[in-house]
Amino acid sequence: LVVAGPMILGAVLLFGMKYMSSLAGAPSKDQDVLVVIITYSILFPLLLTSMVSFVLTRFVADKLYENQYEHILPSMYGAISLCLLIGSVSWGIFLYFSQTPIEYCILSFFLFNEAIAVWIEMAYISAAKDYMSILRSFGLGVILGLLAGYLFIWNLHFNIIISLLAAACISYGTMLVGFTITLHNYFPIGNGTSLMFLEWIEKYPILIWVGLFTMLGLFTHLLLMWGSPWGKQAIGLFYHAPAHDIPALVAFLTTLVTTVNFVTSVEVNFYPKYRTYFSLLNEGGSLIDIEKAYKEMITTLKQELFYLAQVQMFVEVIVIAVAGAIIPGLGMGFNTVMIGLFRVLCVGYGLFAIGNSIVLFLLYFSDNKGALLVTSTLFVVN
Repeated sequence: LVVAGPMILGAVLLFGMKYMSSLAGAPSKDQDVLVVIITYSILFPLLLTSMVSFVLTRFVADKLYENQYEHILPSMYGAISLCLLIGSVSWGIFLYFSQTPIEYCILSFFLFNEAIAVWIEMAYISAAKDYMSILRSFGLGVILGLLAGYLFIWNLHFNIIISLLAAACISYGTMLVGFTITLHNYFPIGNGTSLMFLEWIEKYPILIWVGLFTMLGLFTHLLLMWGSPWGKQAIGLFYHAPAHDIPALVAFLTTLVTTVNFVTSVEVNFYPKYRTYFSLLNEGGSLIDIEKAYKEMITTLKQELFYLAQVQMFVEVIVIAVAGAIIPGLGMGFNTVMIGLFRVLCVGYGLFAIGNSIVLFLLYFSDNKGALLVTSTLFVVN
């Protein structure tokens, strides 16, 4: 849940809010406006923060290794401040020209900035081992968001779209507060400059492009579809392609299998071998022990990659096989064309999940140039 939580939360919120707007009697166009504004307000912060996410992960890893915990929280607030400065100005300009009602713009602006802080904190949260607190933050965020939407619409009788946009802000705000409390309980308040992580950008500039190309490669097809003949104007400058976007979102959820398996397999099986090898290498182990540890590490690496690929492809085959029977009953408006798209996208996202795992292993071995080659190829071919 720590790994998959934000994506699960986003999907639950999108489907939950769309369902609530439908129950409340909102026209189909208003439902589309709601979903598109929430999608934009969460997706574009993810693209922005992707430029620093790998750098921050490397920074945190180095500081943990050096036992310099006091530098971690200041760097988080420095990164959040920097991204908020860039993001809020850019998003404010977009909203100003978006020809969208001012109430929608204000709520989208709040959600956008909350999402920036949440995505930044995700680079830090896995280092705090208080998994129950993290789980509570996710669960409370979803529950309070949906309850707020219900209260605003059926008890206070507010505008449906405004109510559910405000509910999304409450949901992500709750998660943000929960994450912040958990991190403050785990790390000291710290000292030193909050922009120390910028030195790591100078050390590892390639990581900026690895993060950006990974996200662009993952989402470029959405942007292309919004501008294609399938694209529709939801409101102002907000466009979407619902016949493609809905299958894409559902198909993307299948990659959570590999995302979770990667973290657990790395923690349980690969990392101990990796740590043993580099400990022997750095601390003067014998050549025989180093060679033995190297072979064990590589063998485990191959086994884990093969296992990840097997499980992901197995899941994709099962999902593709049952799609025609199960998906139409979910009430998301799937037709025959959308089911066909869903099957194709499942294969694509499955291959992405496996490839992304290989990129993460490359980063483990500091092969940043190799990771850049892979991710930039993904983007360019897309």
